[in-house]
Amino acid sequence: MSYTKSVGWAALSFLSVTPALFGTSFIFSDFSNPLGLTMVGNASLTANRLRLTEAAENQVSAVWLNSRADVQNGFTTSFQFQITDRGGHSPDWEEGVVNDGADGFTFTIQNAGTTAMGLYASGIGYYGIANSLSIEFDTWNNKPSYCEPNGNHIAVQSLGTAVNQPEHCPGPGSATLGIASPVLDMSNGTIYNVMIAYLPGALSVYFNDMSTPLLTVAVNLGTLLNLENGRDAFIGFTSSTGGAFENHDIIQWSYSGVPEPGTMLLTGGALMLISAVRINGRRRGC
Repeated sequence: MSYTKSVGWAALSFLSVTPALFGTSFIFSDFSNPLGLTMVGNASLTANRLRLTEAAENQVSAVWLNSRADVQNGFTTSFQFQITDRGGHSPDWEEGVVNDGADGFTFTIQNAGTTAMGLYASGIGYYGIANSLSIEFDTWNNKPSYCEPNGNHIAVQSLGTAVNQPEHCPGPGSATLGIASPVLDMSNGTIYNVMIAYLPGALSVYFNDMSTPLLTVAVNLGTLLNLENGRDAFIGFTSSTGGAFENHDIIQWSYSGVPEPGTMLLTGGALMLISAVRINGRRRGC
């Protein structure tokens, strides 16, 4: 572990132990030390990555930060992912598709606890988690029942405090707050970058282009969900495979909560101190 990385872990401990004052902020530059995370189901550590599911049939997983984060006051979270080794069942309704793997993964906000996990296959590990919002990176075309546009789409799903579900059919009771299809194939083995930015009233998802969101939805987490103290929830990832499968890997993950206005100056000073230590550490050749 380099000096720079060890300071990063110090920052995780320092900023997350006083969430009311600083908000929750952390950086996993890799997952060689998964401090502060709970892995559920088939989640594992592989080559310093979070392997949400391996390329095998009927896998399901979740990975949660152990303590709740302040989501309602606003946050930005970024991560890198890579999907590889797609195989298994081939869809017989898409002409020319030999194999496109399944089923994808989600970034999920929930208040059901650190053991929460949904259904496998089309459930993408979040189907059945109540009081949640999931941003799904869906790599399998569930037709016709789920009304999905294709096997390569990103959607924001929530039914408020009720049990969440992945169907996209329009009409009353739909869980889909927004949906978009990236031009790039999410499961082609490329390492992709994602950023999710939220302020009360709007949530934006950036996919491999950090200047323009692929998808923005109108949402207020404080009124949509039942948050602890009106602001806090568990955050993390879910994933699954079914008859088709692939490796779903999270390579890096960072999260920055927006601090309360009266503490922004103090938070900024703490972050400047951390940055200064990092710079000094590099100069010492650590």
